[in-house]
Amino acid sequence: MNQNSQHNAHTAWYAAILLLHLLLVSCSLMTDDRSGCPDCHNPLRITLRYDYNTARANMFSDHVEQATVYLVDSRTNTVVETQTAANTAEAQPLRSPMFAFNVEGLMPGYYHLYATGRSAADAAIQLTKPTVGEAMGELQFTLPIDAEGNVTTGRLDTLWNTLQPVNIVIPEQGITEAVVPLMRLTNDLNVLIFRCDTPAVNSHVLYDVSVIDDFPVLGSNNEPVVTQQTTYRPFAAWTTETLASNNTAGKDTVVARDAHFDLSLFRLFSDEDVRRNPRLIIRNRENGTEVVNINLCHYLSLARNAYEIQHYSVQEYLDREYDYRLDFGLGKNNSGHDTWKYMTIRLGILSWSLRIQNEEL
Repeated sequence: MNQNSQHNAHTAWYAAILLLHLLLVSCSLMTDDRSGCPDCHNPLRITLRYDYNTARANMFSDHVEQATVYLVDSRTNTVVETQTAANTAEAQPLRSPMFAFNVEGLMPGYYHLYATGRSAADAAIQLTKPTVGEAMGELQFTLPIDAEGNVTTGRLDTLWNTLQPVNIVIPEQGITEAVVPLMRLTNDLNVLIFRCDTPAVNSHVLYDVSVIDDFPVLGSNNEPVVTQQTTYRPFAAWTTETLASNNTAGKDTVVARDAHFDLSLFRLFSDEDVRRNPRLIIRNRENGTEVVNINLCHYLSLARNAYEIQHYSVQEYLDREYDYRLDFGLGKNNSGHDTWKYMTIRLGILSWSLRIQNEEL
């Protein structure tokens, strides 16, 4: 190699080293100084999940119409960020399985995540929502009740709240992802009444059906905040008929009539003290006598035997299930008064049922 060739090779080698040095310095400057760029702090991606149900399937995108997330400073337990998203006639973002809340500009540190969901934006249950700077404990869910404790609306909107707060750490660099689990706070109860003695002589107008409970207000931890007797009544009632062909008369004959009642209930709490449990009461309207007065949680929770492999406790089953069905067969007791002779607990999703005989007859 001649002298000129050696000189050109050394020059190219030094130029390459200098270029590499400049690139390293510029990259160091870009990654080290982020103080002037608040949105450059690591983004947070939050998804919501509702699989705390007996199907053990994520039903969030199918059921929830409106959702709100709360980012809470773990040191002060105050809200630092909230976001809300809702489905509309024009767009339904929550229907997408890829839906997520994205939060930018967060300072590194420790946070808690909470979330709520509901089936409608303009709904019966009142939500007291904490704003930025307020404590998360300000979140409350309140039933619409009058001075006597009667629920003043028909069907309650479906409501979800955080099953457990999620603890996260926002680092100096990188994307943070979190999933907030939800628990449903509202329940549907269908009551069917049929007659064992005179099946064709029956109607929903013959009975008063109600559920008596004590907890009209729940807090951010899904626990009762206020204790006050609360009365739920059906938002729908109707009678169905079973017909049979009557060849002699040349027309169908009513052989049975069933009375149906739909009720909407807040979260159900099971307590060792049975006096604190909600009660289902059915009265005869003509004379006001009680036909049914039962510990609702006890009988509803018997259906958890359908999921025996899961070993649900009574409270966990009541929190996972939300669609309850009770059939009552009425007749006369030994004193000649109406009482329930049989009860059937039904789970439509499994075509499962449990028949119970009233041992007090």
